[in-house]
Amino acid sequence: MDAPIVEQNLVINSYESDLNANIKAVSLQNLLQEVAYRGSEFCHCGPSEMNRRGIFWALNRIHFHIYDYPRWEDHVVLQTWSRGQVGPLWHRNFRMLRPDRKGEPMVLGTSAWTVVDLNERSIFRGDLGFDSAFHHSEDTLPFCSKIIVPKGLEAIPSGSHQVQWSDLDTNGHANNCAYTQWVLDLLPFDYMKTHRVRDVQVNYHHEVHYGENVDFFISRTDNTWYITGKAGDLLCFVEKLEFD
Repeated sequence: MDAPIVEQNLVINSYESDLNANIKAVSLQNLLQEVAYRGSEFCHCGPSEMNRRGIFWALNRIHFHIYDYPRWEDHVVLQTWSRGQVGPLWHRNFRMLRPDRKGEPMVLGTSAWTVVDLNERSIFRGDLGFDSAFHHSEDTLPFCSKIIVPKGLEAIPSGSHQVQWSDLDTNGHANNCAYTQWVLDLLPFDYMKTHRVRDVQVNYHHEVHYGENVDFFISRTDNTWYITGKAGDLLCFVEKLEFD
């Protein structure tokens, strides 16, 4: 294994699982986000170091595909590595495996991040101190692309959510994974009970803060759902979910 690949051994907990004992998509996204921070520590740019410098990692896009569903009490291996920088975006990949079947991925994922100045809330363009030894050239999924809702699909108003205390992260805005929780809670119970999400893509456009209202609009074609979130006229996110 190449040195830039950071690896964690995990057990899927009951509180991370749904009523069918499969891992929740939001729980999986939480695990990916957390291991991404461990990966950034390997690159000497973990949360503590970044905070000291007045900057932080902001997730721009994430995409993960579930091939073999992790279930409650499963032992899994979660890997991550930096793919390097493309323009202003830093790309990070993920792979989840069973310990005894490391040639068969359970989950593959990729993500794109920007570095943001805490005070200016603008992209930080200084030197992060990376060198080529911190990056690994293997790809899991193609680089995260912009989500395009197909033309002609009706966008149906589907309620709203006021950002709560429990939604917030240490940067003072709604956590990246909270968006996926909001979206999944919008979908019909009978559909969720009989379908499993296989593919999750999120594009983050604008952060939202405590007390703000996010309005949801759903477009759908067969087992693919597009959910757009807006705060007034401001586009906050677009999420695409594909179910089996």
